[in-house]
Amino acid sequence: MAKIITINRKYIAMVASVCLICLLGFAGFSLWENKNEGVSKNMGNPEIKMIGVTVEPGSVVKDLTYGSVTLKGAQVITTKTFDLVITVQNMTAKKMTNIPVELQMSLIGDDTKKVTTPGSLEVLEPGATARVAFRQINVLGDASGKSATEGQHLITLRVNANPEGGVEQTTEASFRFNVDTTVKAPATVKKQ
Repeated sequence: MAKIITINRKYIAMVASVCLICLLGFAGFSLWENKNEGVSKNMGNPEIKMIGVTVEPGSVVKDLTYGSVTLKGAQVITTKTFDLVITVQNMTAKKMTNIPVELQMSLIGDDTKKVTTPGSLEVLEPGATARVAFRQINVLGDASGKSATEGQHLITLRVNANPEGGVEQTTEASFRFNVDTTVKAPATVKKQ
């Protein structure tokens, strides 16, 4: 004799719902894990490392006071034109060629004053260092001993990716400095 088994539709719907929730949770977790893996891969060691920046003529580090505003330990450039020399190092075991380097300078607080200067580095051997110089950079503002904001600059140095030349990553570094042509560097202060 045959037995007939009946299953209530309510139980089928509950089991199907639980299976669907588990499937969606697993898919979401897998997607999140893959996305985070890509981020951690990009945040690893840079291919090209910026190991030094030199300002010529040298800048001085000094406390500046403008009215009631005091800037402690400000890096000050005392001329209206300067040179910037960047030292970079190839951190990989591969030779890199035609490396695009870019300098972007902006006046902090004034988005209309921004200058971008392209440059390039022809060859960088594995583990080698090289210098890239940006010459005769004109400042965008001058504090002139009066304003805490008129001379504040932001420089962003960027080594752009060039897969054909062996550079897969973009590397970027930024620093701030003040321009005040009224500041005179004391003879005892070591210039940077």
